[in-house]
Amino acid sequence: MGTLYLPFIVGAVVMVALSAASADQSTRPESGIDLAQVPKWMHTDLDFFLHGSMSTEVVPEEVLRAFITTYPDLFPNKDLSNFGAIPDAGFAWPVGFSRRNVPHLGRMPSIGINCASCHVGEIHFGADTKPLRVLGMTAQFDPEAFFGAVIVATFRTQEPANMEKFLAGYGKVSFEPDAIERHHAEILAAIKEDPTGAKGAGPGGLQDIAPDDLRSGDMTVRTRALLKLFHNMRVALHIPDQPPPASPPNGPGRNDPWRILSYSLLGIQTKPA
Repeated sequence: MGTLYLPFIVGAVVMVALSAASADQSTRPESGIDLAQVPKWMHTDLDFFLHGSMSTEVVPEEVLRAFITTYPDLFPNKDLSNFGAIPDAGFAWPVGFSRRNVPHLGRMPSIGINCASCHVGEIHFGADTKPLRVLGMTAQFDPEAFFGAVIVATFRTQEPANMEKFLAGYGKVSFEPDAIERHHAEILAAIKEDPTGAKGAGPGGLQDIAPDDLRSGDMTVRTRALLKLFHNMRVALHIPDQPPPASPPNGPGRNDPWRILSYSLLGIQTKPA
């Protein structure tokens, strides 16, 4: 069992208890889950279990969508099914994904995971049969692979050419490639000044990011803000601003944070659990 399972399970119990107090009986049948599996749950309990926040949100929606567009090798499937994620037609993101505005991520709506990401799975009986979605079973979702792709994308986007590709698809105020080329010098200067976005934050510190800077039409301002944002994303995941060495994966339905913590805090590499 992964080292984060206990707090995740405890969190699920708390979420169910809180949502049970609600009188709202709305449901989203698109989830594909039969409430007969949990006969004492209300529909709101299921919704909260599938997408309720556990304060794990670490990547803004706009950034994740731009990463998916910019790096198809890291995110080959737009629905994230390559990571084993299960789509939910009634929610913008897969089962087990949550959404919340995060102060240190420019107060933008951001994506995280909850208990359901590792504790809802599918059983496939054949090509012509609808999969059975089961609550409580080990999921096919690989959280380390997903967050690994997100972190690699932050490091890649520190490269000027990749930043320009990213800017072409990021945010509501996007730019055509030829317009971005005209701002190449400003983008290059901003990256050269502070490539990791960590300048002035202090060891393990978070940057203060103005939401308007992340949407600014000024390329220099926007680039600096994005680099700070990537730094904050890594800090939230205990990832140093220098890429850590690769380590053996734990696989779907598992998450071992201690290897990352031991490296970021002590410089020690450990074997997977």
